[in-house]
Amino acid sequence: MRGRDQRKLLEILRVIAEAKRPVGARTISDMLSSRGYNLGERAVRYNLRILDELGFTRRYGYSGRIATSLGLKELRDALIHERIGFVNTLIEEYMLRTTFDFASGDLVANISLIDRNDLERALEIMEMVAESGYSGDLVRVHHKDDCAEIGTVCSITVDGLLLRAGIPVNTTFAGVLEIRNGEPCRFSDLIAYAGTSIDPMRAFMARRIARVMDAVRSGSGKVLANVREVPVSALEDAMRVLDRARSIVGRIAVGAPGDDVLGCPVAPGRVGIAICAGVNAPVAVAECGIRIRTCPISTLIPCGEMSRIRFYKS
Repeated sequence: MRGRDQRKLLEILRVIAEAKRPVGARTISDMLSSRGYNLGERAVRYNLRILDELGFTRRYGYSGRIATSLGLKELRDALIHERIGFVNTLIEEYMLRTTFDFASGDLVANISLIDRNDLERALEIMEMVAESGYSGDLVRVHHKDDCAEIGTVCSITVDGLLLRAGIPVNTTFAGVLEIRNGEPCRFSDLIAYAGTSIDPMRAFMARRIARVMDAVRSGSGKVLANVREVPVSALEDAMRVLDRARSIVGRIAVGAPGDDVLGCPVAPGRVGIAICAGVNAPVAVAECGIRIRTCPISTLIPCGEMSRIRFYKS
């Protein structure tokens, strides 16, 4: 489905599919009106004929139209197309919204939910991950009935710091970073933020291919990390920010100008910066058999509400 009328046809098709019963032009027009689309009954009939010709809808007696299997597939494909770039937009939004300046302001945070009975053990594991440098050690713990909410610093906070310092930054990839002998080696898997309809970190977490605790315990494993690029001309200024940022996010690897960073491609005239993901700590908790649910890039938390993990341990 292409052209300037694509949106109109998709909305009509969506109304028909969501109705889960045959619907006529008048009903479709009324439902479109409630969604902010001013399309009269006559115009709806015209577009229904187009949908019929495309094979996306068909008549169901005198009751109206129903969506065909081809039409339902078109809707699914269109939804994916609409969501492409959504994650990048979310990242850019939080980059602009964070006000953290190392002394005050809001940090970008991931949120994890866990049973309160598992909190003490979870914090012990998260502290081990932070001590190994695979995440920061700042957290905020809120108790909610029988569960606890743990906020951890998201590495997008660093992108916001760079941006506030006047350094153009572009978050490009998320990936699985191999650790050997305690040192980052290379990315074994990468997903571009610009080409996916879901958060790559969520995808890697769902696939459970990280081995964070292996990296913590033996020095060899796999952790999650993401990559951003800054102009070569801004490298000196960027390094001043990154040197301070290590205290809140853990390990940071900076590539040579124009070269790959740990095997991740970098555009000409740019420098790649790989930062261990803040979700590594809750990922490690899950690896230890503790049930935890994590939402990356979830909210903003005032830095004054966050403390070192050891503060929360009894």
